[in-house]
Amino acid sequence: MSRRMFVAGLASVPLIGIALPGICDDRMSRFRALSADLTGFPEDAIDPELARDLMDGLQATGDGAGLERLLSGVDGDDGLARRIAVAWFSGIHPTPEGSKVRTFRGALAWRSLEFTKPPGICSAEPGDWARQPIRTGT
Repeated sequence: MSRRMFVAGLASVPLIGIALPGICDDRMSRFRALSADLTGFPEDAIDPELARDLMDGLQATGDGAGLERLLSGVDGDDGLARRIAVAWFSGIHPTPEGSKVRTFRGALAWRSLEFTKPPGICSAEPGDWARQPIRTGT
């Protein structure tokens, strides 16, 4: 390797560092958009950290190719799409060791159930647990 090739190689290192996050950011934004479509929640409700964990789990458990197809919009795997939605609502993500609870309070199920909240989470009002529930409709 010549000195010129070595210096040219060093000069390209910062470009790689700039390009890869852009690719990762694009993939993340596509996954968050897909997750929003699958769950019915707005994209800003899709936690980026949980999204990264879910994407990594899907990749590690062999669903990477199916995920890429879903993200590209070419050929969707309904089973994989369903598992992604279930992971968002339950907070349970796939890992190589099996399914693991990744979040409890952050699971989308609690946001969709407006009449309740996760156990152990209290409101700002003392004694609200003792009041009769508000009934809407019949």
